[in-house]
Amino acid sequence: MTFTLGRCRVTVGFPFLAVIALLLTLDRSGMAAAGLLCAALHEAAHLAEMAALRCLPREVRFTPFGIDILKPGRAEGSYRRDVWVSLSGPLANLAASALAFAFFGMRFPRFVLGNFLLFAFNALPIAPLDGGQALFALLCLKMEPEDAERIGSVLSFVLLAPLALVGFLILLRSRWNFSLLLVCCYLLALLLLKKEGQY
Repeated sequence: MTFTLGRCRVTVGFPFLAVIALLLTLDRSGMAAAGLLCAALHEAAHLAEMAALRCLPREVRFTPFGIDILKPGRAEGSYRRDVWVSLSGPLANLAASALAFAFFGMRFPRFVLGNFLLFAFNALPIAPLDGGQALFALLCLKMEPEDAERIGSVLSFVLLAPLALVGFLILLRSRWNFSLLLVCCYLLALLLLKKEGQY
């Protein structure tokens, strides 16, 4: 299903809806619903920051792997803007986690921990993640984009290697928990495919 909101094209694929339905149907713990709520907050923060900075996205795509927010074209001062838009999602998760904990303690552990983990993961300076995109934009304020990309790629590989090793060790020890290793492989694939222009 595709429709337009203003100048933004929105595409919601059937696989996205199928994955959401499957997660909610199979999950008995409530973790999937909490995770989806945390992810929705994260993406809404990116969109709200873009609206506040008057740089609405060209396109928003709902895919089985998440939501792709395609950036508008490059404009004056846009690297500074990119830093704020990139960090808005993780910071919203951190704020939600802190506020929920401050007001409710651990009465809603899935929401508190889900938001904190989403913040910690997305803040990593790995190129496909928000932290990596913010780092790239900051470096572009001081150097050429090609040099910034090279530094970001090297740092991403340096951080992904030990994370993948930890994921592999967790898999060996647990015999079934392959989630961290799978995420590292996914990030490595994104890094190699150089998916750019997205939040």
